[in-house]
Amino acid sequence: MQTSRKVLALAIAAAASHSTLAESQPTEKPDDSQAETAIEQVVVTGSRIQRSTFDTPSPTSVIDKESIKMTGELNLNEVLSTMPQFGEGFDSTSGSYSFGNSGLNALDLRNLGVIRTLALVNGHRPVQITSDSNIMISEIGMIPSELVERVEVLTGGASAVYGADAVAGVVNFILKDNYEGINVRTQMGTSEEGGGETSALTVTFGENFHDNRGNFAFSLDYFEQEPLHYRDRKSAAGRTRYIPNPENTGPEDGIPDFIIHNNITYPDFNISGNTFGVWNSELGGTDWFQLDGDQAQLRTPASAIMQGWMVTDGSGYDPNAYNFARSPFERLNGYSRASYELTDTLRLSADVMYSKTESYDEIDPDFIWSAWTTVEDLEANSIAIPSGVQQVLADYGDNWLEIPYTFSTAGPRWHNTEREYAAVSVSLEGEFANGWSWDTYLNSGFTDSVLTRGNNIRYDRIDTSTFSIIGPCEETGNCPEFSPFTPASQEVIDYLMVTHDTTTEVQQHAFAANLTGALFELPAGTVQFGAGIETRYENLNYQPSELWASGILSSQKTPIDDVSRTVHEAYGELLVPLLADLPLVQSLEFEAAIRGAEYSTEAANFTSWKSGLNWALNDSVRFRTVYSKAVRAPQLGEMYLGTSIGYSDLTDPCDSDEIDGGPSDGRRAANCAALGIAPDWDSNLKGQRGRVISEGNQDLKEEDATSFTAGFVFTPSFIEDLNVSIDYYDIDLSDMIARFGANNTMSLCVDSETINNDFCNQIVRAADGDVVSVRDTFINADGSRRTGIDIEADYQFSLADLTGLPGDLRLNLVATRQLESSYSSTDNLTGKLETIDYVGEYDVPKWKGDLTTSYSLNDFSMRLTTKYTQAGPIDLDGRAERYQNNIVPDSLYFNLWTGYQVTESTQAYLGINNLTDKRWTDHPYTSYGSNNYSLLGRYMYAGVYLNF
Repeated sequence: MQTSRKVLALAIAAAASHSTLAESQPTEKPDDSQAETAIEQVVVTGSRIQRSTFDTPSPTSVIDKESIKMTGELNLNEVLSTMPQFGEGFDSTSGSYSFGNSGLNALDLRNLGVIRTLALVNGHRPVQITSDSNIMISEIGMIPSELVERVEVLTGGASAVYGADAVAGVVNFILKDNYEGINVRTQMGTSEEGGGETSALTVTFGENFHDNRGNFAFSLDYFEQEPLHYRDRKSAAGRTRYIPNPENTGPEDGIPDFIIHNNITYPDFNISGNTFGVWNSELGGTDWFQLDGDQAQLRTPASAIMQGWMVTDGSGYDPNAYNFARSPFERLNGYSRASYELTDTLRLSADVMYSKTESYDEIDPDFIWSAWTTVEDLEANSIAIPSGVQQVLADYGDNWLEIPYTFSTAGPRWHNTEREYAAVSVSLEGEFANGWSWDTYLNSGFTDSVLTRGNNIRYDRIDTSTFSIIGPCEETGNCPEFSPFTPASQEVIDYLMVTHDTTTEVQQHAFAANLTGALFELPAGTVQFGAGIETRYENLNYQPSELWASGILSSQKTPIDDVSRTVHEAYGELLVPLLADLPLVQSLEFEAAIRGAEYSTEAANFTSWKSGLNWALNDSVRFRTVYSKAVRAPQLGEMYLGTSIGYSDLTDPCDSDEIDGGPSDGRRAANCAALGIAPDWDSNLKGQRGRVISEGNQDLKEEDATSFTAGFVFTPSFIEDLNVSIDYYDIDLSDMIARFGANNTMSLCVDSETINNDFCNQIVRAADGDVVSVRDTFINADGSRRTGIDIEADYQFSLADLTGLPGDLRLNLVATRQLESSYSSTDNLTGKLETIDYVGEYDVPKWKGDLTTSYSLNDFSMRLTTKYTQAGPIDLDGRAERYQNNIVPDSLYFNLWTGYQVTESTQAYLGINNLTDKRWTDHPYTSYGSNNYSLLGRYMYAGVYLNF
């Protein structure tokens, strides 16, 4: 019943307005005279064997160039990442505390991680770049968007053809060939409320030469995005949080344990100026005073503070004072391609790709943690105590005070990342006299990245327990004066704060050769064969600054010294027509592929394979299925990542405010008790950041995945231009290489059936229960599984034929129903496998759909897009009364694009994204923004295409 209601809701949304991107048919239907040439034989993603795009057994979504254009997006990542098949990969919101992910663009198919989605350009692997975890990813932001002919998205079944990393599937960017003419595109956009402005200019040129035997094309693309600050959106991010409900009387009283508050500030963090706290024994908390010279004034009373760190009356400091919701970055892409037909059967082509990206991010100023001290200790360290502070202490009859210190006069901690990417590839392809086709491919490239961090404290130059300046200045006797009661002078800032550079170098080289052709004839058709070899070399050299590696900053990184590996692979592929032209069997084909790989780092051989059936009953109905196995070897970064020590916001699930959370059967409390922690215990992490240790793992082994897809395609001859496909997918991943994150590790430790698990082994607690550190490293976890159903429907028709109204209409639906999105772990003591399925939680939607209506009349065209994401509860397993509004709202918003062909060579267009200005900042779980819950609000853009 619940499922049927959701289907009905999606259908109603479709009728109200329509969306989207994936389009598997050409915009204009060819007439009969063109039909033969329209269904030409091409290499379709998922196979090296040539065939029509309609004949592949693997479900493949195709996004054509017109659909890309009508999104108004300047970044290909923004086009794809909001589609139903994708989770949130790396995009413009991936900055802040990541130390360098801002400006990255990487796709996450089936929410299995960007490292399991293989992006290709013209069927070849591009040179990769690294994230801040030194994981190699395919950066799609450097692909020349104006030269993209189409994008093919294939789920599963691709590792046997394309090798590792295709666990979730493949996204193949097909570029235009033999491009002719000059195209200029310029666009600017801004949000109605301000922030996140974008602008772009693209110039594309192509020309044939030597009697059309040769072609040269290049594209130059500039893109700039301005920042969007959290502080510029009311109630966004840290200002909206759950706080303990003062009216709560117990876990089963029908009253929410936590309620939503929309005006949270901090008492002692992100502070501007100077502050100190005094203990209020009557309220059992700290009263906070603001210092202005010698004068002290009560700013935040203890009665307004929840859990020791959340101010509920708005009197504290803005948690969003610095961080970006969208990071600013600039990107310059250059791409050129030259091809030449040496003979009628031999073609040479070369590509050069260059990209330069500069991104910036900032977080709160560096600081000294709050600490309790006495008047006597301060005076012993020659720190003068302002008269206002002395008066407050006298009024309280106390000599203890709590002093935090934020170096606000230095400004925010910031990081700037410059990435330079260059790659060259050469292809030679031809055809033998017997009709067999062959090609060779050679590419070589590098990525150099420089991460510059600024305004970091050198902790070897200040004693944070005594607020004393120490270090080299002590020997020379010229240490600058410093007091926790006054703003830091420029001399102090110059002495303590540092700017330092970290470099990352990636080199990749590859050679591939492929051969395809017909083997022999069977009664049902021709048996086709494909085979190939590929050799890749990867090198990673990560060198953090000496200061960062030394451990004298607030965090620590260690280098990856020039590690490398080689990969040798070979594959074979077979397409066998089994039956043809029989009752209920217009054609039945079997295909199979196998790929062997040898990795030098693991000194092991891995095998991937696939098999599939493609059964056409008639011209209207086709069934298809593929079963495959994929293998992904651990990356260099996963194996050799150096030890990294830092501090993160952690929530201890055994804290008194959290112990009633977790699964509704109460196992969290029982497991915390097994750790020796009482139910009323207050964690040392409350209001503080915890120590996190990250590192690589050279003992990692490969992960395996089996994928199964089955579905049908319906193209009824009695309804012209209607195309429907429904496909089931099942991706089952074992020995998954994962790093769960410190917070998830802590929760999974006590939310599993017992504490005899690998997650608890990563947590170090003191005898009193305090968390000393959490180890967050790569491990071979038990597994993960994704199952679901993809639905695509496309229908185009003339309004004049049906209603007598002018114009043509096109309706397109792309939807995904997730059935399972689970992770599994094994109890180390009992050996029992426990699986947790997250489908239905707010960030793992059951339904996600895009619906599009496109209308065209002469020179005018318009597209209305509806994007729907079903949300759900915060925790499927938790108690319903744990949180107020524990059901996150659905995401439903509309994008409008309109274009007009002003002249034969000029098209102008306008667009509005989030047409109804939908906001989701009133809920803690959506207030940070994401692909489905953007903080931009209504966004408007305008642009023009000039063709010569």
